[in-house]
Parts: sequence; C-alpha cells; structure tokens
Amino acid sequence: MALTEPRETRRRAGADRREQILREAMACFAEDGFRGTTIKTLAARVGISEAALYRYFPGKDALYAAIIAHKMNAVDLVAVLAPVAERRDDRALFTSLAREIVARVEADPTLLRLLYYSALEGHELAEPFFEARVKRLREFVADYVARRIDEGDFLRLDPVLAARAFLGMVYDHLNVRLVLGRTETYPQPTEEVIETFVTIFLRGMRAQAV
Repeated sequence: MALTEPRETRRRAGADRREQILREAMACFAEDGFRGTTIKTLAARVGISEAALYRYFPGKDALYAAIIAHKMNAVDLVAVLAPVAERRDDRALFTSLAREIVARVEADPTLLRLLYYSALEGHELAEPFFEARVKRLREFVADYVARRIDEGDFLRLDPVLAARAFLGMVYDHLNVRLVLGRTETYPQPTEEVIETFVTIFLRGMRAQAV
C-alpha cells in the first residue's frame, strides 16, 4: 500500500499538470492564435521548462488536437434540444437554443476566439470540431425549419439560410460582448436579447405573416 500511494499521487499530479497545460494553451491560442503561440511562452506561463512540457505533449499540434478532443466531449447541444423539437414548440425550441449557446460560450469564451483564430489561420485541426458541433447544430436547426415548412407553419424559404439567420443573430451578440468587448455599448440583459431575437425570427418565419 505504501508503494501504491506515491504512484497514485504522481499519476494525479501528472493529470493535473496536463489539464493546466491544456487550459493555458487554450488561453494562449485564443489570445495570440496558433501561430503566435510558442512552446517557450506556454511553458513559462505554466511554470515549467520546455523539456517538461514536451513530456506531456510533443508539440503545438498535439496540444491543439487535445483541446478540440476535450471540447467535443461536452454534452451535445443537439441531444439536449431534440426533445423540445419533437414537441413542435417553436418559441421554446429557439429560446432554449439561444440560451444554451449563450450560456456555453459565456462559460468558456476562449473557445469562440480559438475557433475564429483557427479559421483565419486555416488550421486543419479545427475541421473535426466544426463537423461534429457547428455543422451538426446548423443542420439540426435547418432540418427543424424544413419540417415546419412542410407542415405549413413556416414560410417556404431556404431552411439553411433561415438557420444561419437565427444562429447569426445569437453569435453576433456573443461577438459584440466577448470578442469586441462592447458590453457598455450594448448593455441589454441577455434574456431581453434572446426574447427579441426569437420574436423577430418567428414573426418573420410564420406562414400567416404573408
């Protein structure tokens, strides 16, 4: 037992250090981009040598891949919203969708900046996250809109463009607050923003609005 405890302690310490490196790497990538972040800077930020950092990750690509893999393990938003979609309660669905997106991004704003940097830098490791999360969510919303069009409740518009329109409003709100930092320019409470966006979208989509 005496021999086991130190080994378990070292294992926990190693796991904690790995998590610390990932947190700091994500913050660095979000602040300076993938290309602007160096292993030397990251090691200094963690408080270890470059050689020690390389024992956990062989390079920046491995770090980036580990971050994306970790983020893809989060609870799937589509799975959360699917039961609401089945009820055909449009306002409940789009309100829940906006709330979930805002809450998740506000809880981890570095991910949004990291994904933007990845797109600007053309980093290929962002593609799995886009396919598994961003594209999947957009397709879920577009499929829901398409069903409501077929049922005669929504205008016969391109469902993909409709999905982009709603998600675009939500992400514009997040960009203004978290990327541009213009919280004083746009001080409206989140619930007011969400309610307004949902109302604009649904009134524009209702078939009887024609």
